[in-house]
Amino acid sequence: MTQTTETNDADAHLESRASRSNPARASHDGPARPRRTRFRQAFISVASMIVLIFTCVVGFGAEPQVPLVFGTLVAGLVASWIGYSWDDMLEGMVQGIVPSLEAILILLLIGMLVGVWIAAGTVPTMIYYGLQIISDRYFLATTALICTIVSFAIGSWGTVGTVGIAFMGIGLALGVPAPAVAGCIVSGAYCGEIISPLSDATNLTAGVIGRDVFDLMKKTLALALVALALTLAAYTTVGLSLGTQGTGQIAANIQPILNGLREGFFISPICMAPMAVMVACIVIKLPAIPSMLLGIIAGMLVAWGTQGTSLPLVIDACFEGYLSHSGNELIDSLLTAGGMMSMTNAVTIVLIAMAFGGLMERTGQMQALIGPFMPRIKTKGAMTAIAVAACMGMNVVLPDQFLGISVPGQMLGPEYDRRGISRLELGRTLLAGGAVTSPLVPWNTCGIYCSSILGVGAVAYSRYAFFCLALPLMTVALGYLHAARETGPIG
Repeated sequence: MTQTTETNDADAHLESRASRSNPARASHDGPARPRRTRFRQAFISVASMIVLIFTCVVGFGAEPQVPLVFGTLVAGLVASWIGYSWDDMLEGMVQGIVPSLEAILILLLIGMLVGVWIAAGTVPTMIYYGLQIISDRYFLATTALICTIVSFAIGSWGTVGTVGIAFMGIGLALGVPAPAVAGCIVSGAYCGEIISPLSDATNLTAGVIGRDVFDLMKKTLALALVALALTLAAYTTVGLSLGTQGTGQIAANIQPILNGLREGFFISPICMAPMAVMVACIVIKLPAIPSMLLGIIAGMLVAWGTQGTSLPLVIDACFEGYLSHSGNELIDSLLTAGGMMSMTNAVTIVLIAMAFGGLMERTGQMQALIGPFMPRIKTKGAMTAIAVAACMGMNVVLPDQFLGISVPGQMLGPEYDRRGISRLELGRTLLAGGAVTSPLVPWNTCGIYCSSILGVGAVAYSRYAFFCLALPLMTVALGYLHAARETGPIG
């Protein structure tokens, strides 16, 4: 009797959600025939997408855009089989893309901002001062902290591929195990990624949940900083237990970088003015796009006033990125970055992924997938756990960070609304489950990148990536803590 009741509840829930997502049930010629998307039909779309992306990304080493397009095609064919017209599908894809347009604009502005901030000496100054706090006894903790700071400005991949390489060399010279060094680099890089309004992951998440990126950052910041503090404490404990070869080896590795930065840029706290402008914008709650524009303008002024950079070069840095010619290979790889063009890869993935999600939502396939399970989820803690698990699962089967965020976000967003849970809480969960766990999966694009750059396998460094392990667990624990304060079930 209980099983029958739960089945009826699931069917009723599915019908209710489908009726809300399928308003176009009538044509101009008269009443439309009933449409009900079945679980097996939606499963075909998702399974096909998984096979296509996994084969192309993991098997062929390709970028995910093309398999995303063909996976969306399969979802469209399934929708046609169910009975949806092309107009229905097109409307769904357009509606899916619309919430991400602000995030796409912000991503393009971030490309401009990073290029200008390098030209202004803002990013070099951050790196210069950060490198000077490193020590041998606290090498792991300071490395994670510096990677967090650098990632805040240039993102996780840029951090791993630049200062991450330098820290790997320093750590190995000190006798620190390579997996431990790689783990702390990855932890810091992905901590900076999710607390920065300049990162593509944070802006994608804001677009998926339909909220301002600064609001999302503030929602994420407190828990992330607690996780970072615990992570630094753990790295301090591990570092003190390791024997190292002293600060002389650190100085020998870092001094050429410091010299190169001083030779190429005017290093001064004045160069941090564009960052101060951004912080002020966050404090006064200015929207993201005007804040980015003010940060870019401030960077242009500082680049002209302190670095002597001409206007044509600054404009080039906005569009094509900053091109470093210091002669130091590491510095040139670190500071050749930014520009609107650098964001095209992220923008294309976002557009196609959101179109796929919109198509799935409009044709009832998202609801068909989750409808049978949602009546069994009674508390906010359980919803949080399901969301984290969904993100981690997508990182495994749709091995790309963007898809690990966007697909669960589009799938669970309406359910969060129905249960009266803030979309910002969903966003924090997507970052904890989708962004920071992506480098732990060996065949995920993030795991492949980090392991290939650092020369350590994802399985080996995962046990030292304390932040990436702690934040998802803390997010789920916080969800259950909130649930314990509730007077009854949600939904």
